[in-house]
Amino acid sequence: MKYSVSPVVRVAVTVKNAGDLPKLVDGLKKLSKSDPLVICTTEESTGQHIIAGCGELHIEICLKDLEEDYANCPIIKSEPVVTYKETVIAESNVICMSKSANKHNRIYAKAAPLDEGLPDEIEKGTVNPKDDPKERSKYLAEKYNWDRLEAGAKLWSFGPENVGPNLVVDQTKGIQYVTEIKDSVESAW
Repeated sequence: MKYSVSPVVRVAVTVKNAGDLPKLVDGLKKLSKSDPLVICTTEESTGQHIIAGCGELHIEICLKDLEEDYANCPIIKSEPVVTYKETVIAESNVICMSKSANKHNRIYAKAAPLDEGLPDEIEKGTVNPKDDPKERSKYLAEKYNWDRLEAGAKLWSFGPENVGPNLVVDQTKGIQYVTEIKDSVESAW
């Protein structure tokens, strides 16, 4: 089933007694099976167990179920953290500017919404970063009237994490060595 809500409230959980860690892991598996809207993950860098839900009340219910029904052990919970997600509904009238550390280079950026239907095609996989740039530029030019160069070599990155329905497009004209900052822009993105 596809839901119109996404888990945006996150809480880190751990056990009070280290010996109960296998119970917690098993309880998190049971919780994620019982509720299709909750996402239980483990942070690779810190090893924290994270529960993501649709709101504070949803998280409270999940934590109560985890502690009393699924894990059957006392747990320690962090404060809820809300992940902010925004969207672009119109082209920005503000152009953002940032200078390099040595103050010799400047980069300007603005946000604009993608064409109607393109984000859905990206999420479905019809348009993706692994496509041949020539084929992708031809498709975007024909269906969405994109400039062929911008849809091909100048389409730098998809996001978030190189799979989502957001794009970074280089729209510079006649700038030398701009490809040297591509990796830095992608990592910042």
